[in-house]
Amino acid sequence: MSEYKTDEEQAEALKKWWKENGKFIIAGIVVGLSAIFGLRGYNNHVAQEAEAASMLYEQMLVASRANDSENVGVYANRIIEGYESSSYATFAKLMLAKLAAETGDLDLAETHLRWVMENNSQAEFKHVARLRLARVLIAADKLDMAEKTLNIITQGDFFARYEELRGDIFVKQEKIAEARQAYQKALANTAAAEGEQSILQMKLDDLGRI
Repeated sequence: MSEYKTDEEQAEALKKWWKENGKFIIAGIVVGLSAIFGLRGYNNHVAQEAEAASMLYEQMLVASRANDSENVGVYANRIIEGYESSSYATFAKLMLAKLAAETGDLDLAETHLRWVMENNSQAEFKHVARLRLARVLIAADKLDMAEKTLNIITQGDFFARYEELRGDIFVKQEKIAEARQAYQKALANTAAAEGEQSILQMKLDDLGRI
């Protein structure tokens, strides 16, 4: 399921964002709760929890780079079970969804991605999960569900990706005019440096052969 990897770059950006900002977020939570509740030792507790989750996350990434899917699943599930409310759990769910999609278990991938959409309040994570879910649904030939999944108003960094997937759906529905319009919107909103313009242009060119 190669199309499932087209937003890997966005996921990597999110990982980098969390690495750069996660400690500040945790520190803010600690300060706020300490001020409200005056709980001794809460600072240490949160720091220890974050460190433990971070170590499991790093182990999961090492296993992923080694193509050790079994241990990826082990570490991901440990993160989710022990630190469900953390952003590390979101990354773990995205990883489990990726593994499920790559092995053809699209229903399981859908379940993991819906969990991210329902349990994370940050827009970036929701967009990544929504885009991946749409790809899973398209691969499962659930076109109506995929279309509904993308049926939100979006601008900015994710706009082109939404339009590209809408175009993919229209192609499968044999709505060539609508597909062309969606791909053109995606192309117009994709920077040349991103290296994706050629893919979109190929999709547009292919429409002329249908």
